[in-house]
Amino acid sequence: MAATPLMQQYYEIKKQNPGCILFFRMGDFFELFEDDAVIASKILGLTLTSRNNGASGATPLCGFPHHAADRYVPKMVAAGYRIAICEQVEDPKLAKGIVKRDIVEIISAGTAMDETNLNAKEANYLCAYIPATVETAAGSNARQNLGPAGESGSCCAAFAFADVTTGYLAACLSSEQSFECEFSRRMPKEIVVPEGCNIPAGIMDLIKAENVLVTELPTFLFGEEQAREVLFSHFKVEALDGLGLDGRTSETAVTGALLQYLMDQKKSELSHFTSLEILNLDDYMTLDPSTLRNLELVRPLNADDYSSTLCSVLDFTVTAMGGRTLKDWVSHPLISVEKIRSREEAVAELVQNPVALDELKDSLTSILDMERLMGRVGSGRANARDLAGMGRSLSQASKVADVLEGLRAPVFEGLRETLLRAKGRGEELLQNFNEDLPLTIREGGMIRPGANAELDAMNADIKERREWIASLEVRERERLGIPSLKVGYNRVFGYYIEITKAQMAKATQPIPEEYIRKQTTVNGERYITPEMKECESIISNAEVNIHALEYKFFCELRERVNSWRAELQEIADAIARVDSLYSFARAARKYNYVCPEVFDGTGIEIRGGFHPVIVAVNPDLDFIPNDVSLSPDGTRLMLITGPNMAGKSTYLRQTGLIVLMAQIGCFVPAESARIGVVDRIFTRVGASDRLSRGLSTFMVEMIETANILRNATPHSLVLLDEIGRGTSTFDGLSIAWSIVETLHGEPARMALTLFATHYHELTGLVDSLEHAGNFQVAVQEKGDKLIFLHKILAGACDSSYGIHVAEMAGLPNTVVRRARKILLRLEKQQIDPSDEAAHKKIVAKPQMDLFAPPDENTQLLKDEIRRLKPEEMTPMQALQCLMDLKQAYGK
Repeated sequence: MAATPLMQQYYEIKKQNPGCILFFRMGDFFELFEDDAVIASKILGLTLTSRNNGASGATPLCGFPHHAADRYVPKMVAAGYRIAICEQVEDPKLAKGIVKRDIVEIISAGTAMDETNLNAKEANYLCAYIPATVETAAGSNARQNLGPAGESGSCCAAFAFADVTTGYLAACLSSEQSFECEFSRRMPKEIVVPEGCNIPAGIMDLIKAENVLVTELPTFLFGEEQAREVLFSHFKVEALDGLGLDGRTSETAVTGALLQYLMDQKKSELSHFTSLEILNLDDYMTLDPSTLRNLELVRPLNADDYSSTLCSVLDFTVTAMGGRTLKDWVSHPLISVEKIRSREEAVAELVQNPVALDELKDSLTSILDMERLMGRVGSGRANARDLAGMGRSLSQASKVADVLEGLRAPVFEGLRETLLRAKGRGEELLQNFNEDLPLTIREGGMIRPGANAELDAMNADIKERREWIASLEVRERERLGIPSLKVGYNRVFGYYIEITKAQMAKATQPIPEEYIRKQTTVNGERYITPEMKECESIISNAEVNIHALEYKFFCELRERVNSWRAELQEIADAIARVDSLYSFARAARKYNYVCPEVFDGTGIEIRGGFHPVIVAVNPDLDFIPNDVSLSPDGTRLMLITGPNMAGKSTYLRQTGLIVLMAQIGCFVPAESARIGVVDRIFTRVGASDRLSRGLSTFMVEMIETANILRNATPHSLVLLDEIGRGTSTFDGLSIAWSIVETLHGEPARMALTLFATHYHELTGLVDSLEHAGNFQVAVQEKGDKLIFLHKILAGACDSSYGIHVAEMAGLPNTVVRRARKILLRLEKQQIDPSDEAAHKKIVAKPQMDLFAPPDENTQLLKDEIRRLKPEEMTPMQALQCLMDLKQAYGK
C-alpha cells in the first residue's frame, strides 16, 4: 500500500536531512517515526506505539507536546544526536491539503543556542579543522605558531573556533601540537572536518575522552573559492584584508566552511558574527592537555567535583559573561609583562578599595547575558523579554561606568569609555515595552501605550467595545435578578453568558428572547446575544490587526538592536572583563593573596606559598606553606625526595598554579612572589593510560615525558613526579637518572625544574650537578609511627618510607615484615650515581635474583624488638607478639 500524503512529506524531509533525528510537528505535538521513534523512546522515556500510515506494516511512533521540546532536545543532544526541527510553516486553517512543513533549525552539540542546552558560564565552542602545510598558507605570518613542526613542508593544522551563542569567531594556522593544546583549552562540543579527514591521534584521544561530536562535511565546503564567497557574502566585504585573511589560504578555507555549516544548521544569516579574530598563540603560555588535566584549571580530574579546579576558587563573577571570560583567562595565561601588570594594577586598586568592590557587585548583579542575548537577536530568535532584558542590562552598564569613574587604573579608563556607549540606549528600548511581557511575539501584550501612535489609535477604537463587554455582566445581573450570572470567554465559543439551573429557578425575570442558547452544560446553560457577537467580531478583527502591528513594530525594534550589534558586543565584552577583574580582587581579599612581581627574565622566588584549591576547599586545614627558589644561575633543578602522602605532588602543583595565577594577572597564594615570565608549564603528575589506543600507563608516561624533553626551553617550568615508576626499579631509575642529566645539562632543555622522586639514589647524582639541589619533605619518626610535616627542606631524604606508609595503610604484619627483609637485601646493592661503574652494576645483577630466599638477618629482629613497647602490652598481647616473632624469624 502506498504511503499517505503526510508520510510522503515526512519521507521527503527526512531524505533531505540525513543523519538527523526528525522532530516532525503535527498540530500541538512533535511526532517521531520508525527508527527515530525507537531511538528517542529509549533516550527520552517515551511510550513507543505504532499505527498504520498507509505503508506496509505498522510504523513505530512516539511523540510529545511541542512546548516540551525544550526539555527533550537537550537530552537527545547530550546523547550525541543531531536534531532537525520540522515545523508547520503555514496556518493549518488556510492550508489546502497537507500543511506545508520545513526544517527551521538543526541542533547539535556545537550549534545549540537554547539556554536549556547550555551552561551559562561555559562557552559552547564548535571547531573546524583541516590538515595544512606551510606552503598552502603562504603569507607574511604563515609560520606563526608553527613551533618545532613548522618547518617548510611540515604537517600543520588550520582550525577555527566559533560560539554560535555569542558570535565569537577565530581562526589560526599552527603546528598540530599547538592545535592539540588549544583544542584542549577550549574543549569544543563538536568538530567539523572534511570527509575522509584523518584527525590527529592526540585530538582523537580528547574527542573520545570528552564525547565530542565529529561531523564530516563535503570536501568542497573547504575549498578556498567556496569559503571566500561565504565570507564575502556574510561580512559584506569585497576583500579579505579587513578580516586579516589576506594570504591566509588555509585559515580562509576552514573559517568559510565553519560559517557555512552554522548558517545551514541555524537557517539564518547569523548577523551577530561581526568580526574574525586571527589567533596568535604566541601571546599566551603554552599549556598541553596533560598540564591542563594535572593542574585541574577548568575541568576536574574527577568529573563530579568541580570544586577541585582553580576556576572554582577564583570564580566570584556576577555575570555569565564574566564567568566565561574568567575561564578563558585562566586557560590562556599571558606572556606579555605589560599586559600582566596592567591587569595586576586594576586588581590591586579594587583590593584596596572595598567600597568600589561592593558597588561593582551591586551594579553587575542585574546584568543579563548580553552576549547570548545578541546571539538570539542576530539569529532572529529574540522575543520581547529578551529585548527588555537587553534594555535593563544596558541601563545597568551605564551604572558600572559610573563606578569605574572613581578608579584610576588605565584598564578601567578604557573599559569605562566603552561602557559609556550604553548611556540612553537601555531607556530607549525599555520605553517601548510593558512591564509584564508574554513569551510569544505574535499574540500582543508587548508594546507599552504611547510607544506607537498607530497602535494607540487602534486600541482607542475598540476601547468602547471592551468597556461594553466588561460592564455587561453587571447590567445583566441587575436586569435578570441573578446575582451570580457570569460573562465568560473561551476560544471555541468566544464571549458567552452562563446561567446555572439553580440560578434560573431563582430569576425574577424570564430569560430574554434575544438570548440564544449556545451550549448546555451539566449545571446550566450558556447563551449569546446578537449584540455580543457583533461586539466580539469587531474586537476580534481589531485585535488581529493590533497583534500584527505589534509584531511588526517589535521586529523593527529587534532590527534596531541588531544594527547596534558591534557596539553591544564590545559593551558586553567590557562588562565581562570588569566582572573578571572584580572576581580576581574578591578572591584576593577572601584568601589573603598577594600581588606578585612579574618580570621579563627567568627565575621563581616564592615565599610562604600555599595551594589555592586545598586551602579554599578546606578552610579549617592548618596548611604548611613552603618556599620555592629557582634561577638559571643558582638552583635550576630541585630534586625532591620523601615518602608518599608527605606532600611532594601538592608542592609541585601549587608551584605551577602560583606561576600560572601570576601570569593571568591575578594575585597569588603566598607571602611574596617574584615570577619570571614562563613560556610553558609542563607537568607529569599522576598515572593515566589510553587503553583505547593500546597504550599502557608507562607508555603514556614516556610519551608525555618525551613531549617535555622535546619542547622545554630555558624559560619553561617543568614539574615531574615519580618518573619511571611504571616499570622495573632499575629501568625506572636509569630513565629518571638520564632525564635529570638532560634537563640540567643540555642548553636547549635547561628549564626550571621540580623533580619529585622516590629514587633517593639520585641524590648522589644531584651533588655532582652545579645547578641542581637536593630537597626533602620533612618527616618525623616516633617509635613505629611516621609523622608528615609537609615542609620542604634542603637536603636529601635517606629513605622513601614506603614500608612505613604501607603499614599505616593497614597492610598485614606478615607482609610488612617480609617487605623489610627484602628491603635490607636490596639495600646491600648500594648505587653511587657519581660512579660510572654503577651502570654496569645495575646491568650485571639479574633482577630476578632479588626474589631469591633471603638469609636470616639479625638486624631485622633487632629493629622489630626496638619497636616493641612491652610496658603497654597485656600478658596475652606480649605472648602473641613473641609467637609472631618466632614464626617470622625462628625458621
